[in-house]
Amino acid sequence: MVGQRTCDIVALDEAGRLGPAEAGGKAASLGRLRAAGFPVPDGFVIPAGTLDRGLVGGRLDDRLATAVLAAAGRLGGLLAVRSSGVEEDSEGASHAGQYESVLDVGVGEPLLVAVGECATSGRFARVRLYREAHGLPQHSRLAVLVQRMVPAEAAGVAFTANPVTGERGEVVVSAVRGLGDRLVSGAACPDEWVVRGGAATCGTHPEDAIDAAQVRSVAELARRVEAHEGVPQDIEWALAEGELFLLQARPITALPESLPEPVPVPAEPPPGYWTREATHAPEPWTPFMRALFEVRNRALRDAFAEHGFLLRGLEARDIGGWEYTRLVPLGGKDRGAPPSWLWPLLIRCAPALRSRIRACVRAIRADTPGRLIERWQDIWLPEFAGRFARLRDVDPSGYSDEQLDRHLDAVVALHDDGDFVHMRLHPAIALMLADLAFTCRELLGWDDARTFALLSGLSRRSTEPARRLAEVTALAAVRPAVRELVARAGPMTELPPGADAEFTGALAVYQRAYGCRAVRYEVADPTLAELPGLTLGLIRDQLARGYDPQAEDAASEACRAEAEREARSRLAARPAADRRRFERALTRARRAYPVREDNEFVTVSGPIALVRLAALECGRRLARRGQIGHRDDVFFLEPAEVRVALRSGDDQRDLIVRRKGERAWVLAHPGPPSYGRDPGPPPSFDPLPAEARFAMKALLWLVDLVFGPQAPADTPRDGERLRGIGVSAGRYTGPVRIVQDEGEFGKIRAGDVLVCPITSPVWSVLFPSIGALVTDTGGLLSHPAIIAREYRVPATVATGCATRLLHDGELVTVDGTAGTVERAS
Repeated sequence: MVGQRTCDIVALDEAGRLGPAEAGGKAASLGRLRAAGFPVPDGFVIPAGTLDRGLVGGRLDDRLATAVLAAAGRLGGLLAVRSSGVEEDSEGASHAGQYESVLDVGVGEPLLVAVGECATSGRFARVRLYREAHGLPQHSRLAVLVQRMVPAEAAGVAFTANPVTGERGEVVVSAVRGLGDRLVSGAACPDEWVVRGGAATCGTHPEDAIDAAQVRSVAELARRVEAHEGVPQDIEWALAEGELFLLQARPITALPESLPEPVPVPAEPPPGYWTREATHAPEPWTPFMRALFEVRNRALRDAFAEHGFLLRGLEARDIGGWEYTRLVPLGGKDRGAPPSWLWPLLIRCAPALRSRIRACVRAIRADTPGRLIERWQDIWLPEFAGRFARLRDVDPSGYSDEQLDRHLDAVVALHDDGDFVHMRLHPAIALMLADLAFTCRELLGWDDARTFALLSGLSRRSTEPARRLAEVTALAAVRPAVRELVARAGPMTELPPGADAEFTGALAVYQRAYGCRAVRYEVADPTLAELPGLTLGLIRDQLARGYDPQAEDAASEACRAEAEREARSRLAARPAADRRRFERALTRARRAYPVREDNEFVTVSGPIALVRLAALECGRRLARRGQIGHRDDVFFLEPAEVRVALRSGDDQRDLIVRRKGERAWVLAHPGPPSYGRDPGPPPSFDPLPAEARFAMKALLWLVDLVFGPQAPADTPRDGERLRGIGVSAGRYTGPVRIVQDEGEFGKIRAGDVLVCPITSPVWSVLFPSIGALVTDTGGLLSHPAIIAREYRVPATVATGCATRLLHDGELVTVDGTAGTVERAS
């Protein structure tokens, strides 16, 4: 196609001479490299100016369409259609992953549609936000590149300098089987290689895509491109029938000078016995989140006092950068359990203990738990929902600094108020659920897992996001164009302009209702709304698995009814007082159980998301003024420091560098499972009044079921079998998908076994997609356990090490009744 130029369509060989201003950065670079003899697939470019004239309403006019089809006919076969922004692949902003690409496109109408999608992808919200963050105008001009499709047997990326450490003497190569979009979209974990000199070293190889000789060939190609372009390069490559192709080359725009110099963080445990809290904090908190969570200790102290528990509280502390927790005795000091005969003397001689026992008896007799649940439903829920909605509808980007300061204060206040309510509700829920669990244990001989069958399907807030998404999925199911778009969605995919109006509107309503939620308990992590392709991927998986919320509801109701019938049948011969006790406990537990997840959205994950959005706006301003290096550096400051920086204009970069160094140290020095001497089992509560005895047993029961057992450093295994706690009944065999955090949600495909450290309630949107769940931590009343039961997904938690020992793609059988995970033979 050298020399071809029809209707301002340019052969790829000429795109380098045309330049980025018309061919776009990607096409100009590839055209320059192809002309220099590099193995770039043949193709042509529709320049930005041509599209300015010939693109109407997202479609090519007849003249341009005819020219495109003629040029494509000369290429023949399947095609790859890719956007090429005029500022793309520049040294200041790569625009990586921002624009659209469509692969395996046939000649004819599919090609014209694909060109239109790529040409209009500069209008996506993610592109506008990216360009704003890099100081570029919101709107970008695009060219479109059409090339012969490479039927890749393996593909990937290569960096001619280590993008993490900045080491210039290394080439880092990532490889997957098949097409490279599996890697770029996050759908696969690649093989990772490092080439130093002529030596290729493999770090991980889940795909076994290429061998060392092929890796060296990729590294040599990458180095030749760097030598030609004069700066470190990030290339995309593909192997087909033994031939190596160059698919893209761009400067590495964010190459660090070096990793932060680790700054030692001393581990100075306070007196007492402290255990690692990995259920909610699998990683160290950022300084912003750690400061935000300081309210929890006060909230829990108040909650323990309100119910009269014979403990000061459940305290969280940062020790060596990691979170640890401790049940704090009334006197503050850990002591061995006193013998039963000593209790009367202790009660007489310890005024604080006497006061707490009286408070506990009053709280139980006054039904403080029931009143708190009622207050949640009648007062707190509408109050917090209203406050959240009002603050969600605010766009702080137009605020003055003073207004932004007040807005940040308001969203932090919502978070703090929500934390207090959240912590007050936990003991109330514990006491009402424990009443049912203890009743079933004493009267029926049931364990906790069997008892929870009586509550199956009642935590509607857990399943609500997926049930509402099923309504959007139903629209996609009858729209072939939408189904096709959803099928190839990646984590950052957005609906193109001109997509089906009804589906687009329904998706926007869904995102508004459920997108403003923190995915984890970490303000530095993105919200659901910041992962636009995730929702499309969930729709794809609902279509693949045939998710039917009505059928799921009916199955849960049947499970609940069967458990009721069995319980009442076994109680029929018992005294009427026992039957009344059971019915009262069941009624109260069914009021309390849904509140465990019901309150989380408006008291925890929603407020954290609002704090994040406000903090990001502060970060944008501080970065623009040179007070911090990048917008997201704001999370290495505490909220109070951010507000002071906005007012003072002081440079915060040195402080942030030090804190990044501290985080590097902490991540390299994981804390031990515990500090201090274990005080041993709790004392016998038999000498206490019945109310206090019940309350203390219920509290310790809740702690055990939420946090689960402390996993030993080397979790016991039986051959190819991992053991944990079965929390949701059933058996399922499927491929493992390791997901460490929300950034890897795009890896999940319908039917996968989700293996993760822990989940937060917001992860519930994933559950219709998965076949089973395995976690490192948790218990019967942890968030993943409740959500798994609501979706009737077999689940085993508290394995201690599943994310370390299992690998993507391997087949396992999860037994959620026995609490095992077994590798398939």
